[in-house]
Amino acid sequence: MVSDEEKFREIEAEVLRRIKPSKEEYDLVWSVYRKIKNVVKDALEKHGVQAEISLQGSIQKDTWISGERDLDIFILFPPEWSREELEDKGFKILVEAAKKIGNYSIRYAEHPYVRVIVDSVEADLVPAFKIDSPDKIKSAVDRTPFHTQYVVDNLPPSRRDDVRLLKKFMKAVGVYGAEVKVKGFSGYLVELLVIVYGSFRNVLRQASKWKPPVYVNTLGLKKRDFHKLINILKRKYPDSVMYVPDPVDPERNVAAAVSMRSLATFSIAATCYLRNPSMNFFFPVKPKIEFKELVDLVNRSNRCMFFMMFALHRELPPDVIWGEIDRVMDRFVKITSNFDFRPIYSSAWSDEKRICIIGFEFENCLLKEYRFHGGPPFHSSERVLGFIKKHYEEAYAGPWIDKSGYLRALAKRRYRIIYDLVIDRINEYLVAPDFRNNPPILLSIEGLYNLYMMDKGFREWLVDFVLRKSAWMKDCIA
Repeated sequence: MVSDEEKFREIEAEVLRRIKPSKEEYDLVWSVYRKIKNVVKDALEKHGVQAEISLQGSIQKDTWISGERDLDIFILFPPEWSREELEDKGFKILVEAAKKIGNYSIRYAEHPYVRVIVDSVEADLVPAFKIDSPDKIKSAVDRTPFHTQYVVDNLPPSRRDDVRLLKKFMKAVGVYGAEVKVKGFSGYLVELLVIVYGSFRNVLRQASKWKPPVYVNTLGLKKRDFHKLINILKRKYPDSVMYVPDPVDPERNVAAAVSMRSLATFSIAATCYLRNPSMNFFFPVKPKIEFKELVDLVNRSNRCMFFMMFALHRELPPDVIWGEIDRVMDRFVKITSNFDFRPIYSSAWSDEKRICIIGFEFENCLLKEYRFHGGPPFHSSERVLGFIKKHYEEAYAGPWIDKSGYLRALAKRRYRIIYDLVIDRINEYLVAPDFRNNPPILLSIEGLYNLYMMDKGFREWLVDFVLRKSAWMKDCIA
């Protein structure tokens, strides 16, 4: 009979066999890096600019996963340069180099950078400042070289595979990535968790016991000193559900992006894997379902589900798109709640270029004609008179005084049908700049057929929107 430890080892060995980069992949990414470095070096020399070219990120730290051939190439310009010089002079040199390298595009984060693709390898050319201490940073990306060095110095080579396992696990359960779309765990946070707790499974053991807010002592501080630091972080990040001080910059919370949903998902998945390990936690099988079957599933149960389709009229960074989607989604949920339409679920999909779709499900699309109104207690005289004035003529029943001395009434609803609210209150929920004056097309699930058939990413999202049944959860009950 196979012991639990043997089962863990067999599964994790097989996962690593699939996700560890091959020698050919290593040779490819380093060959591309050298090629790009030489071109950038020539461009810098042509303009007489002294700058250091260095590889950062997971490839430099050797914590990357097979197939994810993303090079983070930092060009570190003189610290005496201004931000304007970096974004103008320095950036133009990188664009000039990119034109000689091959296909390129300009991307935007805190400041612009250049993305090039060479031999199936995606490389970002990021301008930054060469500084000698994290407390002298001029932009957020200036920390990256210090992060890379910290991981190289503190993550034993024998634990790099633990990082790979944890990354793959988090990707599979949908919590990997600090971007706005995911609100999960960054690669650097994953590496810090392995450094602090020692192994992939030890991280899961800790996560299975988490209760928010979660604190991770990355600095090895004594309890009293750690408590003081956490108080500083709480003042700076009052909404965080997890606090992980950055060893490079202790008053920065590495886990600031982690949402309650991501924290909860990871904790439950960790618990389930430790009880019943399986490949599902790394390579979940996506359910295959025909469009008609999906529509029938929704209609048979008479679920109140609809979708808003928005056109994207200009190119925006993904984080901006998803930030604006979140604002619209959250605002719409609040408005509908105020009118007694009880939201069950909302989610969004976007190709990040042309369109985005926000899906909503409510307990009911149609409400009763009347709405119960709870009024003030009898001794709040001004409020009582106002309540009577508002409801006496038009209420279906009341105002009446209940046994507790409070006024009550049954009044006519303003909105019985949710679609009327969608149209009437459009200016109240289209609050994000790129959605304002951009009315959505309102669709039932039937109206999504063409997109379902054409786009694999959308197809997977829609199936998940309807079913909401993670493959790994099956192993929680085995």
